[in-house]
Amino acid sequence: MGKTAKKVKKFAIGAGLAYLGIGELVYENVLNIRLNELIRKTGLFDDKEEGEIWDSFELKKEADAWYDAQTCADTVFFSNRLHRNTFAKVFFADEKTDRFVICVHGYSDTPKNMAHWIIKYLSMGFNVIAPYMVGHGPDNRHYCSMGYYDRYVVLDWIDYCFEINKDARIVIHGVSMGAATTMMATGEDLPSNVIAAVADCGYTSCWEEYYSQVGPMLHLSAVALPLLTAANTVSKLRGNFDFKEAAPIKAVVNSVTPTLFIHGSGDTFVPYEMMQPLYEACGAPDKEMLTVPDAIHAAAAFYDNDLYWNTVKKFLGKYNLV
Repeated sequence: MGKTAKKVKKFAIGAGLAYLGIGELVYENVLNIRLNELIRKTGLFDDKEEGEIWDSFELKKEADAWYDAQTCADTVFFSNRLHRNTFAKVFFADEKTDRFVICVHGYSDTPKNMAHWIIKYLSMGFNVIAPYMVGHGPDNRHYCSMGYYDRYVVLDWIDYCFEINKDARIVIHGVSMGAATTMMATGEDLPSNVIAAVADCGYTSCWEEYYSQVGPMLHLSAVALPLLTAANTVSKLRGNFDFKEAAPIKAVVNSVTPTLFIHGSGDTFVPYEMMQPLYEACGAPDKEMLTVPDAIHAAAAFYDNDLYWNTVKKFLGKYNLV
């Protein structure tokens, strides 16, 4: 081998290692939830204005305080689909009922972040299942999958509902990544007892969501594509998921579950513009959209609580669920 060929080989090896190294760095920062939590605690990426908005939501504070006062231990259910235990907080209605809702939390969150939704559904007489998504909470030995494997968690808890009540009537309600999970679950072959779904501020695909954020975050959109490509390569090499296949917009085409899509017009984290194509792609025989004016990401229920819940109740009411 000549000197030129050796140099080319060394360069290729070096470039390949650099590519994988960059991909590993991005992958760890984004999908290792424990590391992500540590980074968030530094406050380096905090949005002060958005933080002040969240601090102003009294309903959120009340819900968090309610959740902290609960003594509900984790319910553990073995996942035949993931071949390991899955975990959830389970709350039963005051009166026996066949109505269940699975409340699905978002990226880097926990069931506590669904406390407001849990309270609302309990007040409507539902039993509430609030599972931890893949890589979150007690499932910390695994990496986040942005809804791709999380849909199987939802399917597992649907099975759990049937163990509690063979005539269970089930709603799935997810926020952000939880909405993406909800939509991907509706793309599966669900039992007819899954009556309806609510997808609040979900993304069209993991790839498109990451692409919408990486460029602005680094103030250099030109680097978004190579960074994502490298991270996606690492994800697949690690046996996790393909960012382009974690795609609710592909899943909802196969949905037969009536679905209410909700999004805040002020959402820039999961762009508001993603709701319309999701709605149009959805194959469900009944579907509706709700835009909550000005609401930032995952905050639609706090911006206009009456509009949000009146719309949800009206949608579910069509199926005698409220």
